[in-house]
Amino acid sequence: MTDQTTSPSLTTRMADYAAALRERGAIRTSAVERAFATVPRHLFLPGGYYTSGRFVPVAAEPDEDLLDRIYSDTALMTHVPTSDDAAGRYSSTSQPRVIAAMLEALLLAPGMKVLEIGAGTGYNASLIATITGAEVVTIDVSNVIVTEAARAAERAGEKNVTALTADGYLGHPAKGPYDRIVVTCGVTGISPHWLDQLTDDGLIVVPVAHGGFHPTLAVTREGAQLIGRGVMSSDFMSAAGPLYAWPEGETQALTEPLPSQPLTTRENVGPVLEPEQYYDLWFRLGTQTGRTTRAHIERLHPALGMACLHEPGRGTAWIQRNGHLHHTGDSAIADDLEALVHQWVDLGRPGISDHYTVLERPGTDALAFYPGAWHLRKPHEHT
Repeated sequence: MTDQTTSPSLTTRMADYAAALRERGAIRTSAVERAFATVPRHLFLPGGYYTSGRFVPVAAEPDEDLLDRIYSDTALMTHVPTSDDAAGRYSSTSQPRVIAAMLEALLLAPGMKVLEIGAGTGYNASLIATITGAEVVTIDVSNVIVTEAARAAERAGEKNVTALTADGYLGHPAKGPYDRIVVTCGVTGISPHWLDQLTDDGLIVVPVAHGGFHPTLAVTREGAQLIGRGVMSSDFMSAAGPLYAWPEGETQALTEPLPSQPLTTRENVGPVLEPEQYYDLWFRLGTQTGRTTRAHIERLHPALGMACLHEPGRGTAWIQRNGHLHHTGDSAIADDLEALVHQWVDLGRPGISDHYTVLERPGTDALAFYPGAWHLRKPHEHT
């Protein structure tokens, strides 16, 4: 690491940052905590970050207020698709809580070789390299992002990060096979090329489109089957090209707000939920019906949740964290949603990590392996 990490005040700040993530439960192991306490996040911001539509420069030695923000549980947007941003697309350093939980899900060990799909700022790859002490190959389609990630890793003194320009769907077979593959963008399925580059007992941690968001799955081979187990709630910027190709018959996520319409409200249909519990409910809805998605409409507060059942031309019904259900159009859709919420409660409110699926390739010409039916895991199947 650079000399900046030897500053007593910065060392203390980074240790506190890591300890806070462990206290929240995102970090569970000493190896991951040590990585967060030693890899300097402020060195992985390419000149600054965007917030509320403005760019905030980050100097080589940020002031205390900037360091407070950087070493907090906050995602920082580093690129936006504007005429003066050479990256040409959105890119960020993810929320540390999500990064930490994904690293824990990878079950990393010294000597493991890792492929990362989506280079971001290089921070994630450097954390992984610190844990494994082995080469981490991080790839991205943007030359700008790859160059910045490589320079940031070099600034931080991390010699085991190799940043390359490549198509994420194809992976990077020349450096394989990999013990672990981690994906830092939302995808609709698992690329067959990743499986070709994964060791037989390898593991893929990946955010997969489901019900309008991108919960993280842990994917492993079990005999001839490819099993995806729910890990946690998360949401990432969507990948492009084959990595975000929707299988035939699958309802695509909504990207535009719905037209303003009168809303009917049913109060106290479900329990009042904390955010993580709400995502558990949202995930469960997605396992039960393909009508589940995220939708925006006027007069609904997005912070209370946007999970809904949506049928184009017929109607939409939302359940929010305060337990209230709102709907437009056919009330039968609201009836369906109310029944599904009650079913989830009756089952004991199963979480994302209580579910698994078999991922299948619909045909040899299909672009990816996609989740099939979802099932509840038995208690002894939890790790």
